[in-house]
Amino acid sequence: MGLFDGAAFVLTEQGLDAAWYKQQVISHNIANISTPDYKAKTVNFGLVLENTAKCKYHDNTDCPFDHTKETEKKDPVWVTTTYETNTDQLLNGNNVDIEKEGLALVDVQYQYKTMIDYMNSQYAMIRSAIGK
Repeated sequence: MGLFDGAAFVLTEQGLDAAWYKQQVISHNIANISTPDYKAKTVNFGLVLENTAKCKYHDNTDCPFDHTKETEKKDPVWVTTTYETNTDQLLNGNNVDIEKEGLALVDVQYQYKTMIDYMNSQYAMIRSAIGK
C-alpha cells in the first residue's frame, strides 16, 4: 500500500472528480439559459460506503451491492446525471432556473474547496513528518 492509497485519499480524489463534473454541468446549464427547448441537467453524487459497510457487518442477504466486484472497492463515489423536471418551463421550452443554478454552483465550489483544503493539510502533515 502506497502513501497516497489510503481510503481518505482515494475518497477525496473521487469526490474532487465528482465536484468538478458537477461544476461543468451547472456551467453548461447556465451557458444554455436562453437556448430554446434546453432542459437543465442535475448531478447527484453520494457515497456507497454507508450501504456497503452496513451489508458487510450485518450479514445482509438483501444487499443491493455485489461485494466481489473490484469497482465497488475502488469507486465508493457514485454520480448520476438526470434532466431537471421539477422546474417550470419558460415560453421557449427552457427550464433553467438561474438562481437555483447559481446556488448549486456556490455549494459545489464550497465542497470542492473543502476537499482541497483537506488534501493540502494531509500533504503538509507528510511534509512535516519528512522534515521539509
